[in-house]
Amino acid sequence: MERNIFIFDENKCVGCHACVVACMNENGFQSPDKWRNVHKSIDFHFPDLPLFYLSLACNHCEDAPCLKNCPALAYSQDEKTRTIIHHPEKCIGCKYCTWACPYDAPKFNPKTGVVEKCTFCNHRIEENLKPACANLCPMGALDFKYTDFSREESIESSPVPVNVGSGIKITKLRKKSGPEMDLNLFTDQPKHVSQKIKKKISANEEWPLLIFTLLSALLVSIYAAELTNNFTLGLKITYLFFGALAALLSMLHLGKKLRALRSIINIQNSWLSREIALFSLFFAGIFCDFFLFDIPNLLISFIGILFLFAIDMLYRLADWRWPIRIHSAQTLLIGITFYALFVNWFELFAGIIAFRVILHLYRKTKSDKPKWIISILWIAFLFAGLILLYYERSIYTILLVVFSGDIIDRIEFYNELNVPDPKIEFSIK
Repeated sequence: MERNIFIFDENKCVGCHACVVACMNENGFQSPDKWRNVHKSIDFHFPDLPLFYLSLACNHCEDAPCLKNCPALAYSQDEKTRTIIHHPEKCIGCKYCTWACPYDAPKFNPKTGVVEKCTFCNHRIEENLKPACANLCPMGALDFKYTDFSREESIESSPVPVNVGSGIKITKLRKKSGPEMDLNLFTDQPKHVSQKIKKKISANEEWPLLIFTLLSALLVSIYAAELTNNFTLGLKITYLFFGALAALLSMLHLGKKLRALRSIINIQNSWLSREIALFSLFFAGIFCDFFLFDIPNLLISFIGILFLFAIDMLYRLADWRWPIRIHSAQTLLIGITFYALFVNWFELFAGIIAFRVILHLYRKTKSDKPKWIISILWIAFLFAGLILLYYERSIYTILLVVFSGDIIDRIEFYNELNVPDPKIEFSIK
């Protein structure tokens, strides 16, 4: 299929960043993150460690993950040039597209509260001109062309091993070793060097979502266990208050909070839209059940289960290179744990804890740097809850113990979330 693509030759790039400057000259200053990045194979300048570069921006994919997953439909594709265009006036600043894109193309601007990205210099393409970055590369390493480019070629050229129809053709390095030299001159240098790369997702950054997901699992399990049937008016209001609190916490994640209603537009494709729609439907149903008319508990509970499932599914974008695509701290598993506790179903409680511990231990054995102290602490909390339930201790005490353990595991969940990063893929392992 003929299409517009970038062409990049790794053998020619010298890392001069002329392409980055050209992009800013054409499209305006970009802060804090540039739309085009020049990735280095290694951040250190040591002898016998070859240094190569990769210039990368938006590849305007055929099946663009940003366009597909955006809950607010803030992306579109130009029918003529096939450019993936971002519409800032529609963006809610949820940053979900920054997780979805395997090439780190969308950049969140905290000053404007919305995402920005490479435009392919669409205005130049319409005038039969090359994008500014390709036009001003002094080494001819970065170019642009309208040519036949198959899906197979796209997969082979992609700097990250994904199949999204990326529009970049890369000429790989002919030689990856550096020139021969006398390394005895450098005997006092460290034998091992490591690069610190800031992760895009962490519990510290996403603490509102961490609390939101835990509260959601707790509130759904309380209703599914039919504990709300005996609630007084005060307890019903308290329950709905925590639901509203969860909603407010989830909105803290948005760069444009007043556009929050746009988040449910893309239910057809985006799990984030589905999560928000199911959350709204769940609590609307509970409000009606509490104060207006009776709704079958099973129906609202089913919506709640779908809501927890949607939460887990939206994080599927961020389990890059996990040994297994299910985590011990997924909200559905946490919800089942709470439900078993509330209905005093010891066998289910023991079974779900055993299943989660097995998942946890398997993940740790496959990890490069497992934190066993945290694992032991989490398992201790869960088994303490199991013992307390067996001896029929206070449900509030057991809930406090189990909830404390799940906070630990959920923190690890967010810290272990990982999205494709071209810098990591390109760097020397």
